[in-house]
Amino acid sequence: MPLILPVFAAGTVLYAGFLFVSLLGMLFSGSKRHQGIQPISVIIAARNEEQNLPLLLDSLSRLIYPEYEVIIVNDHSTDSSRAILDEWDGKHKIRILHLDSEIKGLTGKKAAVDFGIRHSKHDLLAFTDADCELNPDWLHEINSAMGEACDYMLGFSLLRRKRGGSLFRLRNFERSIYYALAAAGLFWRKPITSMACNMAYRKSVFLKTGGFGDLGMLRSGDDDLLLMKLMPRIRKAVFNPSKSMRVISCDGVDAAVHHQTNIRRASKFCFYPLYLKLLAAFVFVYYAFFYFALFSAVFSSSGASILSYIALKTFAELILVSSLFFRVGYPILILFYPLQILLFPAQFIFYALRGSLGKYSWK
Repeated sequence: MPLILPVFAAGTVLYAGFLFVSLLGMLFSGSKRHQGIQPISVIIAARNEEQNLPLLLDSLSRLIYPEYEVIIVNDHSTDSSRAILDEWDGKHKIRILHLDSEIKGLTGKKAAVDFGIRHSKHDLLAFTDADCELNPDWLHEINSAMGEACDYMLGFSLLRRKRGGSLFRLRNFERSIYYALAAAGLFWRKPITSMACNMAYRKSVFLKTGGFGDLGMLRSGDDDLLLMKLMPRIRKAVFNPSKSMRVISCDGVDAAVHHQTNIRRASKFCFYPLYLKLLAAFVFVYYAFFYFALFSAVFSSSGASILSYIALKTFAELILVSSLFFRVGYPILILFYPLQILLFPAQFIFYALRGSLGKYSWK
């Protein structure tokens, strides 16, 4: 394997350089604290969420903020979600809307989100999911991070399997990698990804860009693809790592659901802008060479040189993720890194290939 060393060496230098640039973007993605009070509309789409709604509604009832509204859109639920939501209609500034028909040009969650946005009163919109738990100061953090010149904000979130379950999970390490890249993308104005469970943007920007528009018939992309569409109109986008901004999501224990979620996220490759397609393709090829390099390090005479580049890769990754963990106040997740050295590249390669098939199930 004579080409392994030079190809892997060149790839590692580029990869480490990308992570360094991402580190700078992640560290500097923020804004000055806004002092005034902006009215906020919270938009939540819910479909068949009877198990998660009690926790969500309880956390919504504990929000502390002077002027806001909560709009929950019941999106064609067939379980007891409708009855649960109707009991809360009009309480704690919560307004329930039932979406029982189809909206032309929109499908899936996008239809419910758009429906909620069109019925909202305020320009500043905050979004979360029906399986989430919010901090009482969540809206204060959104307001303080989004000054008058800021149009988009992303907050951090962690996953637990069930109420009261541990946050110390391998999936939270994987998720945090994407958060670090998302924060960097906001700073450099080249979006890489986003998370719908904890974000905010302005209604005026959404409407000026035509809303979901040509994204409307895609079943996913209400966060990352929308951000890419909005970015030319966004004056400033920030990442808020505050603990008070942190959202806890309950993703359940169904491994099949997690698998389908990963496929759905990977299936959007063909809709990404060129810079992101090139980046994803580079990482895919580099990770493939990484495994070849590991094999060569054991069975070839250039093993020591290959190991030095693996050390560079490891150092760059470790600095990026540990910096994020300390920023969001959850450094214990760094303990998962020794496992992820081998697991994360394999997962990335697998879902990149599986997602290209474009078929997945949706609740």
